[in-house]
Amino acid sequence: MKAGQDEALDARCQFGVKTVCNQWFVSVSSIQPVVPILLNNLASWSARMNRSISRSSEDRKRKSGRLVWFAAVIILVASAAFGQVLNQHEEPKAADFSQTGSTKQEIRGAVKVTVQADKPRGFLPPRGLGVFSSVGDNQLMDPIMPQILQSSRVTTLRYPGGAYADNYHWSTYKPTKWQGTDQLGYYASQNDFGNFVHLVDQIGTAVITVNYGSSLDGTGGGTLQEAAAWVAYAMGDPANTKPIGKDSTGHDWQTIGYWAGLRASQPLASDDGLNFLRIGLPNPVLIKYWEVGNEAYKNGYYGGQGTEEDLHAAYPKDPKDNEKQRRKNANLSPDAYGNNLLQYIKTMKAVDGRIKVGASLDIPLAGDWNTSGDWVQDPITTKWVEAKGTGLGGPQKNFDGSRLGPERSQDCGQGDRFRFSPLVHGRNNRGLRLEGHRQQGTLLKTQDELPKIMAGLLDLFQKYCGQNMQNMQLLVTEFGITPWIKVNDEIVSALLAADAYATLVEDGAANIDWAELHKNGFLNDENKPGPAYFAPQLIRQMANLNDKIVTAASSNALLAVHASLRNDGSVGVMFINKDPKNNATVKVTVTGASLAAKGTRFDFGKSNPASQYAVAGVPADGLGNSFTVIVPSYTITDLVIPKAQ
Repeated sequence: MKAGQDEALDARCQFGVKTVCNQWFVSVSSIQPVVPILLNNLASWSARMNRSISRSSEDRKRKSGRLVWFAAVIILVASAAFGQVLNQHEEPKAADFSQTGSTKQEIRGAVKVTVQADKPRGFLPPRGLGVFSSVGDNQLMDPIMPQILQSSRVTTLRYPGGAYADNYHWSTYKPTKWQGTDQLGYYASQNDFGNFVHLVDQIGTAVITVNYGSSLDGTGGGTLQEAAAWVAYAMGDPANTKPIGKDSTGHDWQTIGYWAGLRASQPLASDDGLNFLRIGLPNPVLIKYWEVGNEAYKNGYYGGQGTEEDLHAAYPKDPKDNEKQRRKNANLSPDAYGNNLLQYIKTMKAVDGRIKVGASLDIPLAGDWNTSGDWVQDPITTKWVEAKGTGLGGPQKNFDGSRLGPERSQDCGQGDRFRFSPLVHGRNNRGLRLEGHRQQGTLLKTQDELPKIMAGLLDLFQKYCGQNMQNMQLLVTEFGITPWIKVNDEIVSALLAADAYATLVEDGAANIDWAELHKNGFLNDENKPGPAYFAPQLIRQMANLNDKIVTAASSNALLAVHASLRNDGSVGVMFINKDPKNNATVKVTVTGASLAAKGTRFDFGKSNPASQYAVAGVPADGLGNSFTVIVPSYTITDLVIPKAQ
């Protein structure tokens, strides 16, 4: 990314009552002084959730399998300024969160929608709309990809992927052998970081996951110096002679300027093996978010084969012995990860203090999100455990970067220590589950499960970070529909993606990444768009980057609504009809802005396909501050209404 582009992404100068702007981190608060949703709003939210969860333990056992549609979440901790935190708006009413009104399974009669344009919930962050990319994607570097991504309106790519990250070596583009075997992961030939930089430079920025699991020579865990050298390559000055030093294996990682100089130089006539890093880019790439490892808690510490590479403990010759040799191994523990994390942060930020470095967390336990002592299903082992004793943030249960103890709360958001942390899904929860394999159940997950997840997070952060949790920010680096669930109508992926992107932005997420670029309804292997491709595009029709996201509510759960107050004074409204059969007659009331009678309408859905890579807008009239609109079944409808003249 060019320097000016990153500054433009971060530009934010008018929002709510109080705004703090600088080149690298946007700070926003409205009404109340910089207190995130996790700190204030979710306190009452959590209490409401706990009061509402009063089923028997047997009932909990039956129902807890329907969870969790996050695949990876990152919680950012800032030092000098507050970012788009979780979240920044007045204490909400229940309708502000759930939008449910009733829980009807079909739309009958008129649906009432209210938009309060003078009650902001947040803003559309510059890095908000993203997609998960992988070094194993054969189409990632296709020549048409920049144009395709620009048309989708995403601004962020996650790289190098999920499980790839912990045996990926950016400086050689070669993987570590998988878990002590002779197996090597597959890398597409052109997906090295040099080529990735060229791609990112044309669309926005990236979230980078550095290798925690394996050293360059494959003899131990990931090294601080390899991660720091990656930061140097992306962010460094070729003239900087500061040494990075040798890693624990004795490998010399040279200086900051060495790696930055490779980035700035042209390829040699005779390739010495490093020409893929010589990309002729003297300016820094300016990547802000760096996460340490992917789903570290799945390294075998809690038993099983372990699905993440982690050579902080050696693998047995026979994978069948993983359970015996790696379960509860101290070198694989949350405490070990937390200690190592602090060293990663220190070493990486010594290269460039502007970056934010994060950790790997597990979500709260599946099922119910309280600590009542009832039995819930562990998302890692899938075994039933008693919540009391493990707790939502129990010191033996979660990777949380603060070394999992109240005595380390000072590491959350203080100085150069804990900067941000990723939260990752349980082994069997990569996406939304369908209860009874009902598509409608999938589409209601944004309202049914997000409050419980947020309430569980609140408990964790209050317990381990105390007042420092007010500096936290959220990124969701993988989400989508569970791959093994059969979805009969592909349009479901678009409805879900649009609702989830928008809901998470409302709740303060700074980045949300659909999983993944060439799967799950985004693009196919011929680079033709699937339904999910149009979700970020339609959100960008509703709101431009940095526009305010405002309070909106619907009287029916099957008609979701999201809205924005744009910088030009116009209002954007997104309606998502989740009813597969019935059109919705929607009676809309907008307060807090004076609106014109004519605007622009965008429709995408089962009966309203897109043209190639774009959803075209058409003129709309009969709008204003009070109007009725028909939203077809299984359709996303955007209205952009200018301010009255």
